[in-house]
Amino acid sequence: MKTTIETTEGKALVTFEGILDSYIAEEVGEQLVQLYELEDTEITLDCTKLEYIASSGLRLFLLLLRNTKANGCKIFIKGAASELMDIFKATGFDKCFQFV
Repeated sequence: MKTTIETTEGKALVTFEGILDSYIAEEVGEQLVQLYELEDTEITLDCTKLEYIASSGLRLFLLLLRNTKANGCKIFIKGAASELMDIFKATGFDKCFQFV
C-alpha cells in the first residue's frame, strides 16, 4: 500500500495505491492526521489505484471527514472503481462523500 499526500493553497490530493486493509490502516491513519488541521480546503481522495478497502480503511475516511468538516473542508472521492462503489453504497458512504 502506498499513500501520497500533496497539499497546495486550498487543495489537498491523497492518492492511494494497493489494498487498504487492517494491516496497513494504522500507518495510513498516521499520515492522514496531518490533514486534520487544514482549513477551507478541498481534499480529494484519489482511489483510482485503490484495489480494495476494508472497514478499517472506511473508518479512516470517516475520521478524516469528521475531523475536517468543522474547518470548512470538503472531501471528494475520485476514481472509485465499481467494486469500491459497491462497498461505499453498501455502507452508506455514498451519502457522506461527494464523488467525482
